[in-house]
Amino acid sequence: MSSDIFIFGLGNPGIEYKFTRHNFGFIAVDSFAETNSFPDFINKKNYAISSKSFLGLTDKRIIYLIKPLTFMNLSGIAVKEVLKKNNIFYKKPDIQINKSDNKNNKNELIDIDNGPLIIVIHDDLDLNYGRIKIKYGGSGGSHNGIISIINSLQSKEFLRLKLGTNSELRNKFRTGADYVLSRFSKDEIKQMPEILRMLNDIIISFINDGLTKTMNKFNSILKG
Repeated sequence: MSSDIFIFGLGNPGIEYKFTRHNFGFIAVDSFAETNSFPDFINKKNYAISSKSFLGLTDKRIIYLIKPLTFMNLSGIAVKEVLKKNNIFYKKPDIQINKSDNKNNKNELIDIDNGPLIIVIHDDLDLNYGRIKIKYGGSGGSHNGIISIINSLQSKEFLRLKLGTNSELRNKFRTGADYVLSRFSKDEIKQMPEILRMLNDIIISFINDGLTKTMNKFNSILKG
């Protein structure tokens, strides 16, 4: 079974959307690529992609970085296309799961350390800026990019790295949609390198240590 990792950073293509809050996924993937010396992204019809081999948990793993170019609300088209081209027909694995200890959180964490891992990085309006949340499964909430992916894959069973965008600045905008399509403030940009460093550490841990150990390690840190 493939142990490759497919990391999708969500956003909207086009210079007018650069550095907007809704493009936090694009920013995160670009940062990870630069930090870890990935080759330049290659533009396909529906996505941009770069890849590199890493020595992982048990053997070499190919890490794919993908930016859907279909616009946010159609992200699922690109995600499904990439997985299909790599012969990954996504469905819930028939393997042991670990249930969350939180009684109010009914999500189940699937231990797929030895299989392909799909990670989606996206902005989250329900998290304060600077917060990162790791979540496996669950609904897309009000995030149209995640809803599109769920509908395209007919599955909720993928990992999300949620990057908080909520702040007091939100009160200046008429709607949440207007807020997420606005650019980060100067103060937020100053704080961004630390957020991206933490995100880099999380992804590297997924590569080196696998899903279960990474979630056990970072979930407690991120809640602090």
